[in-house]
Amino acid sequence: MSQRFGRSQADRGETGSSGLDGAQIQLHGRLNSILNDVDGVKDAITLAINACTMTALDLEEFGETTSVSAVDQSLRQLLDAQHQLELEQKLLTKLCSGGEHKDPEAEYIKGWEKDTKKYATLNEAEKYGSNEDYRKFRQNIWEVKHDGQTMPPLFGAGDEGSDEELTIAGAKSTFKCPITTSWLVDPVTSKICNHSFSKQAITDYLRAKHGECTCPGGGCSRRLKMSDLYPDKVLERKTALHLRKLEAEESSARYTVVQ
Repeated sequence: MSQRFGRSQADRGETGSSGLDGAQIQLHGRLNSILNDVDGVKDAITLAINACTMTALDLEEFGETTSVSAVDQSLRQLLDAQHQLELEQKLLTKLCSGGEHKDPEAEYIKGWEKDTKKYATLNEAEKYGSNEDYRKFRQNIWEVKHDGQTMPPLFGAGDEGSDEELTIAGAKSTFKCPITTSWLVDPVTSKICNHSFSKQAITDYLRAKHGECTCPGGGCSRRLKMSDLYPDKVLERKTALHLRKLEAEESSARYTVVQ
């Protein structure tokens, strides 16, 4: 349905083929516009989370523990904002769905207040312990000085279950592109399924598939578009560190053979 058609119906107060009257068509148009804005802000938060991680990794390497803690607090604020955006997205999507909404504003406010009150009662472990972005953040910092070691629970013994899952996830991480099977170059990661690829490889792959495809990550069935990918500077850093480590090990092995 074009915007022109929607506006003309709204002006006349008619009912469209979808069964919506003019006012409802206008409302849906505004809500969809807001949803697009929410998606844009969520993308900005993803980039900010990456920036926090990069900063924290640099600080951890230099032993700036206090500064790392400050970045940690900033990240938690970002995650709080992310939660609010996801709530807003959920409420707006519900209002855009089928069915009659007699008082959309009241329905939105009721849902918002109910969730925000519940979120305010959660402790830190409940807010962040199972948050994938936060767990990845802490895991990346831990690996700076504890490579290969299991990270302790984030919030004490009560969080052991979620940390066990994190450790398993970390063990499965790879620094190779599933398309080229070579080391990642300029990696990008999917916001949909967290699979990562060399930027040029996935760009060419998507182009060959006319802009959308099933994720080429092993065993993944999620649909993927270029807009679903973001530049993963943390993974780029970790890949470079991994390659330097391999090079150092090979150099040491050659030296031992010569000796």
